[in-house]
Amino acid sequence: MRWTVLAVRWAGPLSALLTAVFFDAAGAAVMMLVCLGITVTWRARLPAVLELVTDLVLLVAAWSSVLLLYERLAYWDLVVHFSATAVLAELAFRALERWGRLSTPGPVTHVLVLTALGTTLALVWEYVEFAGYALVDPRVQVGYTDTMGDLAAGNAGSLVAGILGAWTRYREDPPAGTTSGAPAGSVPERARRGPAQR
Repeated sequence: MRWTVLAVRWAGPLSALLTAVFFDAAGAAVMMLVCLGITVTWRARLPAVLELVTDLVLLVAAWSSVLLLYERLAYWDLVVHFSATAVLAELAFRALERWGRLSTPGPVTHVLVLTALGTTLALVWEYVEFAGYALVDPRVQVGYTDTMGDLAAGNAGSLVAGILGAWTRYREDPPAGTTSGAPAGSVPERARRGPAQR
């Protein structure tokens, strides 16, 4: 796994070089943003699997732009918005935890906060898309239907990430007073037995 993660980390700078040589400056700029994202995931000390998935999603999103897959494949844009918002919202959530802005949130709070982060990121991304359309490349997809679809996909992705994240944490570290295999609020067998039976 370690070597796989390292290979994906280096895929960012390599992609930037390839797009600069064989494509255009706009594609290279997109890849440089991906390099920044990969650096953030590396410095955030994420679990190897989460870092790998996040980096791969960012690379796929960028290469999809360079290769014009968003224009060629129907609904591919929604798939990328769903997955990219999910992993970036999880990354933002973990950053807030690391900085001490979140204090062991419960499952419901976990889902709500992560979904809110993803919704905010999805909104910011739409601003960036419009800026790209207006200032860089008119081929960038904009419009009411596209924007609403992207926001909906981003919201759904962050919601799913929040539910999966909360479920994973609850499973690995159940709240105090519960034990693995025993429902919350159940009375341990030793407590149910009388003094003479102990």
